[in-house]
Amino acid sequence: MKKQTVFTAVLSLFLTIGISNTAEAQFGKKLKTATGGIKLAKKSKKASKNSSSKKSKGGSFSSFNSETDEMGMTGEYFGLVDTRAFGFKFAKEAEGKMVNELHYWEKKADEPQLKLQLKESYFTKHQVKLFFKWMSASASGYVEIIEVAPGVLAQIKSDRSINNYDTPSPLDATRTVIDVMAKNKLDFDTWDIDTAQAKVDMILATLKSANSDKAKKKLMRFDVYKNYKGKIAFAKGTNYLRNQKSNQPTEKETNFVTKRELGATLAFKPYFEQPLEASHPGAWFNITYEMLGEKTDREALRKSSTKFSKNIPQIDKDQEKFYFWYPKVTVNTSNNIADYAFLELLRKTQDKLQAGNTYDLKVTVWAFKDGENLDPVATGTVQLDYTSGENGTKKLLFDPIKGWIVVLEDYLDE
Repeated sequence: MKKQTVFTAVLSLFLTIGISNTAEAQFGKKLKTATGGIKLAKKSKKASKNSSSKKSKGGSFSSFNSETDEMGMTGEYFGLVDTRAFGFKFAKEAEGKMVNELHYWEKKADEPQLKLQLKESYFTKHQVKLFFKWMSASASGYVEIIEVAPGVLAQIKSDRSINNYDTPSPLDATRTVIDVMAKNKLDFDTWDIDTAQAKVDMILATLKSANSDKAKKKLMRFDVYKNYKGKIAFAKGTNYLRNQKSNQPTEKETNFVTKRELGATLAFKPYFEQPLEASHPGAWFNITYEMLGEKTDREALRKSSTKFSKNIPQIDKDQEKFYFWYPKVTVNTSNNIADYAFLELLRKTQDKLQAGNTYDLKVTVWAFKDGENLDPVATGTVQLDYTSGENGTKKLLFDPIKGWIVVLEDYLDE
């Protein structure tokens, strides 16, 4: 792999700033200026070897190498990007209390310039050594260090931060490796930015999978998830399908419907066996509708014309969840909104629809990537009645001004 270099290393900015409020604000300002959104430039292997062999600009911490700790972290390290020497010591206890901290030096001093906290559950359950320090929102959130191999550390920048001193950035944050630090400079022949990033991604995938399994175990306490995973629930409105807290589906199955008037409000919510990011990394959601031998596909329609593209947004949220946080609708008469892919299905089947008949509508939520539907992740079928009467289906679909089919046809004819 070609090596990469970032124009500065975040951790080195702790040299003079400390961790007071004023210093945190200063760090955040420097980080924004220095990284410019993490500008990564390609660097040849030859150039990387030369840089790693340069004399370190900082002080020496070789005395740290005579010390040992149960985590194997203590020692002198050298940076791949910022080529100075740095000192790290793992501290299990301080003042009679267990702290599990990684202490960091980049200049000689009795006290470290920074103390990072071990995420204990990651280590005890998965042997992942991730250390973090909340700086402040103004100082760009967290700084994180992950061990990618014995004696090799990856320095991380995260694109998300939460003001919670007891936990690092969420697992769904994007973590970017901006420097690698090693006890032995020869390790840079193996560990560059790319390889460290690949290892970090693997570590995060393991943590996400374990977190997903834990969340699913809790979800199985709820009958609605246990009975509907891999399926789609339908209701007369989105209010019947909402819940207030993540991973607590408290919807009542008694509010679900299996039959609805054609053209009336119909909401639906899929429940997944696994979050999409776990089952199909990099994919997003697609929805297809099928009725009377016709089928419409949201993603296909998005690519078919500018009008459909404008009115059919990509469903690129909730990949980390076990269900859609906000239910979808085929149509909603109260708000006069609709899924244009469903309206297109009505337009294509309009000549086959007859009053008094009932039709099966099949809805499928897909994992979609690289221009194709990969696998269905939830399916459901609901019956639609073509009702008679003055305010029945005919008015809902063919009213000369507000009918669902009429509105779509007029729009497409513009």
